[in-house]
Amino acid sequence: MIKTMIVEDEKLARDELKFLIEEDPDFEVLYEIADGKKAFEFLQKNKIDLLFLDIQIPGKSGIEIARILKQQKTAPYIIFTTAYDEYAVEAFRLSAVDYLLKPISDQRLEESLERAKKEIKKSPDFNQQLENLFANLNSSKQKECLNKIAVMEKDYYLMLNFEDIYYFSTKEKKVWAHCHKKSYMTQFQLKELEKMLPEQFFRIHKSYIVNLRHIKAVIPWFKGKYQVLMEDFSEHKIPVSRLRVDQINKLLNLK
Repeated sequence: MIKTMIVEDEKLARDELKFLIEEDPDFEVLYEIADGKKAFEFLQKNKIDLLFLDIQIPGKSGIEIARILKQQKTAPYIIFTTAYDEYAVEAFRLSAVDYLLKPISDQRLEESLERAKKEIKKSPDFNQQLENLFANLNSSKQKECLNKIAVMEKDYYLMLNFEDIYYFSTKEKKVWAHCHKKSYMTQFQLKELEKMLPEQFFRIHKSYIVNLRHIKAVIPWFKGKYQVLMEDFSEHKIPVSRLRVDQINKLLNLK
């Protein structure tokens, strides 16, 4: 996951930008700050990968923040967001990944996110994270071989068979395993489950991992998106992330 932060003084703009960014499962918006000075102080103490930075914000302008961050070895990659095009030259002098003019279109944001991914994957820090991930694969494979997962049930752990789980969902930072008629809280995060679940499970959305064998129907939705109807007792409908549509088409032989 690419740790992301938004610095934007308008709440509606923050909320919309966060929603659109997290449509891409590679990104996680961890922090949102409305004031430039507070954002700068926060960045002096905390490390993130990518910063969406409005230029005209209270406290300290986005350009001021970027100038100072550029002097630091562990500075985040920056995507400027603004309603004005007059700062574009200065932004790229500061090695910005991109410069987005408001209102930001879905297509332009997708392009920026792809550009950011390429830049971040070149960095030494990212390569170190990959090494750490591979180092943990053995322990993950051991869990996978069990073909079961521990979930909370009253005052004990219940061992659920993977085949009995219809889908996983996250709510209020807790991840739930949903079976035919009952749901159980797990001790894992979705990104951990992605590593240990067998191949019939697929992360269809930032908040859902589904068991492909328990999909009852695929329902066309707006703007070329889908919802999947699960076989569980409540026949829950789950949205398919825009960025996962092509993969679902291939996995389920839809096109």
